[in-house]
Amino acid sequence: MAAVSIDWQADLGVLDSNRYMLENHVACDITFYVGKQRQEVTAHKYVLISRSSVFYAMLCGPLQEIGQIDMPDIEPVVFQQLLRFMYYEEFEPNGDYILALLYAAKKYAVERLVSMCVNWLKDGVDVENVCGMLQQAHSFGEKVLMSNCLEFIMDNGSSVLQHKSFMTLPSELVEMVVKQDGLCAEEDQIYEAMKDWAQNECAQRNLQPNTENIRGVLGGLKNYIRFSLMDGEYFANKVAADDILTADEKVSLFQTFLGGDSLETTTFIHTARKTTFRSMQKVLRFSTQVSYLSAGSSLHAIQLKCSEQVLLMGIIIYGATFQPYEPRGVFSTAHFDSDIEVQVLDISQRIILSMKCHRTISEEKYQEILFDKPVILMCSWYTVTLQVACSGTTVSGKHGENVVSIGDGQFIAFRDSSLSTSSTNASNGQIPGILICRRRTKI
Repeated sequence: MAAVSIDWQADLGVLDSNRYMLENHVACDITFYVGKQRQEVTAHKYVLISRSSVFYAMLCGPLQEIGQIDMPDIEPVVFQQLLRFMYYEEFEPNGDYILALLYAAKKYAVERLVSMCVNWLKDGVDVENVCGMLQQAHSFGEKVLMSNCLEFIMDNGSSVLQHKSFMTLPSELVEMVVKQDGLCAEEDQIYEAMKDWAQNECAQRNLQPNTENIRGVLGGLKNYIRFSLMDGEYFANKVAADDILTADEKVSLFQTFLGGDSLETTTFIHTARKTTFRSMQKVLRFSTQVSYLSAGSSLHAIQLKCSEQVLLMGIIIYGATFQPYEPRGVFSTAHFDSDIEVQVLDISQRIILSMKCHRTISEEKYQEILFDKPVILMCSWYTVTLQVACSGTTVSGKHGENVVSIGDGQFIAFRDSSLSTSSTNASNGQIPGILICRRRTKI
């Protein structure tokens, strides 16, 4: 059967006519030598300059290129896709070359194609390609795509860190990832990934992957590893044995594990990553409560110790209560304004948190006082103090429990503090509970 001939100029629309001219090389007036193999590709100046300001400058500006143009940084399959979009709006993304197409669209300022590539990439991101996408987005200044890639890495941190593509990230992007509080990975996983990255970086720089060179390659990046949030046994048996940390750094971190050193004295970040801890949990230590306890100016203090590392998010205090004025028997209002000061001290009685706030103490049984930032509690004794500056009265607890279960066989122990100048102790008084976040199970 004979092929059906068409009068393309009469029968086809504008876009289909453009397609026909491109595919059949009709009246082409510009030649490109594309890719490393310099494959010849012909096109039409009028289409290129109508769709791209860069091509307009190249072909019509004072420094215009005439006749033949070398394009070694773009492969033929990518350039053909670029031309198809410019000629007749065809966009058929392929994961094998979508990043290269984004590069070409960005280079030649085909902004609509840039937007379409970015949107496709946002929907197609996965563990296999996210690091490559992040690099491309960073190179091209594509902030929306970068944000999307980082969000994916945060949610899938454990898997991404173990993928070989993470090893190829430049140091500025590694820093961008590991410094995030939202990175969903355990600190030992982050440490192992950073060590593997440094070893690969040594190979790229033709350096021996010894301890000194790994430490040098990591530089300040190691400060983003939250060593104090690691399991103490892992730190002692693995991290300390690797000798990537200096002797002084190891001593300082060992002191934090023992609860005997202020975290602010080290150069490392100690803020917990948001995704490695569970939701906030109330821990209450009294089985009953009675009235009355004068708020006054006395200092309420207790000591506590956790069987596992937790975040102390705040404390719970008792609310206001009615109390009759003597001798007339009239009742006071069951709420009052108060200046409140809370402090947390480590085993050496050094203050590791001090917070002041103004609160209205209402008749609600429990009042939550959230800290401005969490406090990391190691398996050591800490002291919590509370001062409520007012003349009102609050509920007072009794029959306090010395050990309170927090689930999974873990517990928090309470005991008297010598700092208390009120009736508050492990058995009676104020500070009926604390607010904590426990570590999630292994990600």
